[in-house]
Amino acid sequence: MEDRRELIEKKYGFQVKNQYRARGAILFDTKDGPLLLREKMKLTGHFEWENEVKEHLRKNGMTLLDFAVKNVDGEYLTEAEDGTKYVLYRWFFGEECDCKNVTTIRLMAENLGQLHSSLQNFYEEPVLLQQPLLSRYDKHNREMKHVYGYMRGKKKKTEFERYAMQCFPNFYERAMQVRSQLSENLYYKEHSGQTKDVCHGEYNYHNLLLTKSGLATTNFEHAAPGMQLLDMAYFMRKVMEKNKWQVEKGVVLWNGYCEGAGCSKKELEFLITILSYPIKYWKLLNQYINSKKTWISNKNMEKLKAVCEQEESKDKFLQQMR
Repeated sequence: MEDRRELIEKKYGFQVKNQYRARGAILFDTKDGPLLLREKMKLTGHFEWENEVKEHLRKNGMTLLDFAVKNVDGEYLTEAEDGTKYVLYRWFFGEECDCKNVTTIRLMAENLGQLHSSLQNFYEEPVLLQQPLLSRYDKHNREMKHVYGYMRGKKKKTEFERYAMQCFPNFYERAMQVRSQLSENLYYKEHSGQTKDVCHGEYNYHNLLLTKSGLATTNFEHAAPGMQLLDMAYFMRKVMEKNKWQVEKGVVLWNGYCEGAGCSKKELEFLITILSYPIKYWKLLNQYINSKKTWISNKNMEKLKAVCEQEESKDKFLQQMR
């Protein structure tokens, strides 16, 4: 790990007490609080837009965010002597959230609800959405069918291939059902074309820190205009997979989200439809077809078994949520 204390002190004027290795970054403990330094080749329009989103959230009472920090020259991008370029962020000392703890689950869900509520009508005029969800699902379904055909045509099959083929009929049928249901879904019809709202884009427990001051929300690199319930579906799937789709925890999560965002029966139906899609199965098949098919990692085999084994629990959970 390179020592960048001098950069922080000279270019930003902070007094560093210590530095630590972080995931893809360097964390500094300073007299003004923790700071995170990340490499960044250049600043894009999205970076500037992220700052606008965070400032909007700050004005709406969400202050525990990873705001970018300007250097002494009033710039966000700072170049070290070796030519490496960085951006500095306000950061937090805290712990990653325990997604099996009911209290923490509710806290994370309420936080997402507040974030979504604050980012509704962010734009004055509607923004066109680039890739409709139906088109994405059509593409995924074609890809699943293609991979299955490829596997079926092989003479010698690996354990992964045999297991994936065994699971295919149920998952493919479910995928086609979801596609059909989504085309008739009222919420989707109303929100799929354009929006004034903004999503976090990757809201999960890795991007949340439990601090003494509350829950901090970080990493807005994937933030974009979009259907906010897709954020919720992604977050809910991540948490529920860790909890093997326990109904009680799912109810806590949904109620917590509704506390901040407000929810309707129509929105719940859309969420259930999205969660029904076998996205994890598609991802594993997609990774398989784009990799060396002669060798499949044990980890992917374990993931495939977990996806297939959890399907019954997931179905029960979605039935209970209706």
